[in-house]
Amino acid sequence: MLAALNYAFLQELQEIKSSYYKLFLVTLLPLISVAILVAIFFRGVAFDLPIVVVDKDRSDLSRHLLHGVDATSTLSIAYRVNDTKEALSLIQRSKAYALVEVPQGFKRDILLQKQPKVTIMLNTQYILTGKIIKAALMESIMSASGEIEYLKNLVTTQNSYESINAITPIGLQVTPFFNTYKNYSYFLLSALLPSIWQIFIVIATIVSFGTLFKEKRAEAFFKDGDIEMKIVGKALPYTIIYTLLGIAFLAFLYGSEGWVFQGSWAVMLLSVFITVVAYQAIALFLFVTGFDYARSLSLGAVYTAPAFAFLGVTFPANSMNSFALLWRDLLPIAHYMEIQISQANYGVDIFVELPRLFSIALFLLLLLPVFYRFRVKLIQNKG
Repeated sequence: MLAALNYAFLQELQEIKSSYYKLFLVTLLPLISVAILVAIFFRGVAFDLPIVVVDKDRSDLSRHLLHGVDATSTLSIAYRVNDTKEALSLIQRSKAYALVEVPQGFKRDILLQKQPKVTIMLNTQYILTGKIIKAALMESIMSASGEIEYLKNLVTTQNSYESINAITPIGLQVTPFFNTYKNYSYFLLSALLPSIWQIFIVIATIVSFGTLFKEKRAEAFFKDGDIEMKIVGKALPYTIIYTLLGIAFLAFLYGSEGWVFQGSWAVMLLSVFITVVAYQAIALFLFVTGFDYARSLSLGAVYTAPAFAFLGVTFPANSMNSFALLWRDLLPIAHYMEIQISQANYGVDIFVELPRLFSIALFLLLLLPVFYRFRVKLIQNKG
């Protein structure tokens, strides 16, 4: 049995070495994909997002207000126009993401305590960008409003402490956990890298076995029996490669990036290995449904490509409907991400992780029908 496993293992290593396609699939392609994602989220935070302003008052107070908006690192006043219609045209042409309009009589109404209204219009088609801009605009405008109110109170009270307390009698401190600097690469990359990782595991496994049958080499490969061990041996190089790749992703995220890892590395390494084997079992199951190379690749893509949306990172899992939750449960990467998040952020005890590890391990049961279908297929080919 071990001889069969060793034979299949060495044969597959030789095939990877001699096939540019397989070699590219396990080396350069994952690294290129990771490099692209890291380059996209290199800065981690949104900055200098272009907005357009319409200042109908042109007073010193309106200029002070807009200067505060432009001074934020998030926003940049890219356009100053005189007409609201022209400003909306810039937003429609994606030249700017938002419009800030200061009404005529802005300074006069402030001095008369009439509470003038500054109009903000956002392009909410860009959901994340719109949310960031809204928060930045609200913060800068409220800050400018507080400064103006402070100066008015200071004239009356001649006391800086009383003037500040009149504006904000209750102090507020907000401390975000885990992602202190609101770095988007922190939570996006930590989910995107596993998402592309699981795609490569499935595709590489299907390619390995698919080419064996496509090139009609299956009978010769399995001629001496020990089918199960040869299947394991043929998949083993990819198990090792993608386990190491998964560990490398974790080392990159929580090593070179400087993000603190709170939990157990042993638990994470175990979950990486089990996840790789689970996806290989799924890939083989998709392949043996018809032993159709092209069709199984399509099924693998359909199964793995949308996984990122179901991880509960960008959209909370508790807000998903029943079908989405069912589909999420059918993805090993969803259970893996729960382990990664709980270990990296919370450092939870291993006993809390056992049900999640068990959920991933359940996918290994797919190997039973895989072994059976291989036997039936090889018997049919001989007949």
